[in-house]
Amino acid sequence: MVNRAFLKKVIKVFLFCVLMLTTAGCTQILQRIKGTPEAFTLDLKPDEYSMEIMRLNDVIKSHPRQSERIKARYHLSSLYLSYKNPKKDYKKALEQLNIYISLDSKAIKQNDVRNCLSLLREIERLDSENMELNQTIEKLQTLDFQVEQKRKSYR
Repeated sequence: MVNRAFLKKVIKVFLFCVLMLTTAGCTQILQRIKGTPEAFTLDLKPDEYSMEIMRLNDVIKSHPRQSERIKARYHLSSLYLSYKNPKKDYKKALEQLNIYISLDSKAIKQNDVRNCLSLLREIERLDSENMELNQTIEKLQTLDFQVEQKRKSYR
C-alpha cells in the first residue's frame, strides 16, 4: 500500500506542474495578443479605435515579420469600417484591403475578404455617385435662382 504522505506529495507536484503549464500558456497568449495585429479583436470601445489604428500602422511600418505586417493591413481595414468606429473611413479601409490582397495570394479566396471588398467598392461607387448628384443639385439650384431673378426682372 502507498504511503499517504507520498501520495500527497505526488498530487502536489502534479497540481504544481498543471498550474505552471496553464500559467505559461496564458502568458504566451497574452503576449501574442498584445504584440500582434490580432489585438484588434479585443473588444474596443469607440474612443480606443484611433489608438489601435495608430498601433497597427506602427506594426505595418516596423514589425520584423512580413506575415504580421500583412495581417495588420487586414485588421486595419476592419477597424476603419467597424460599426463602432466613430471615425469610419471606407476609402482607407478599401485601400488597406487592396494592399492586403496584393500581398497575400490566398486572401481573395476568403469569402469574408471578397464580401468586404465588394461592399467597399459599392460604397466607393455610391459615394462618387452621391458627389455627382450633389453637384448637379447645386447647379440646378443656381439655375433656379437665376431663372427666378430673370422672372422677377420682367415684371
